Amino acid sequence: MNKKILTVLIIIIVVPVVWYLISPIFRVKKLNEPSPIVKESVPQVKESVPEERKAPVIKDSFNTLTPETKAQFEIQTNKMKDKVMVMAQPMPSKPSTQVIAQGMFMPRAHEVKGKALLISAEEKKILRFEDFETINGPNLHIYLSSDLGGNDYVDLGAIRATKGNVNYEVPSALDAKKYNKVLVWCVPFSVLFSYADLQ
Repeated sequence: MNKKILTVLIIIIVVPVVWYLISPIFRVKKLNEPSPIVKESVPQVKESVPEERKAPVIKDSFNTLTPETKAQFEIQTNKMKDKVMVMAQPMPSKPSTQVIAQGMFMPRAHEVKGKALLISAEEKKILRFEDFETINGPNLHIYLSSDLGGNDYVDLGAIRATKGNVNYEVPSALDAKKYNKVLVWCVPFSVLFSYADLQ
């Protein structure tokens, strides 16, 4: 009888934990969201990086993970990396919209493509990812942060797509000069997947 109770308790505890860790691999989304501005009016980001530019200081857990934790991070990321969430939202055109800041995505733990634009649209702000592409990972969230360590940030929620053009609503009172870094953050492991420096 005790073995049956123990087995049931293990199932009750283990199954939800396993489901929490692997459930994002089943989420594949396709979207094509409009942008709040006319595409022709978006200033182009210079993709060349000056040679004298110093590497940013990144204070995530990537370099300090224990071998066991790093192995778990890689296992969970490898399970999800081919599960693409596609979204292709078109850019909406509204007369009172403008790009406040933008930046190209840079790799950290994983490669990434695309750029991020912070857009003022009437009385709200929108963070837009254009031509974005990254691998999926365990519980990825999008942060607007004051640094690359995820110490002082605004959480915009779980990643909506790993490929395409995506819009995220931003609190209208957000201080865009302070929170000028876009982080693709792996919450369970405190690891920065990639980032964009908004300028």
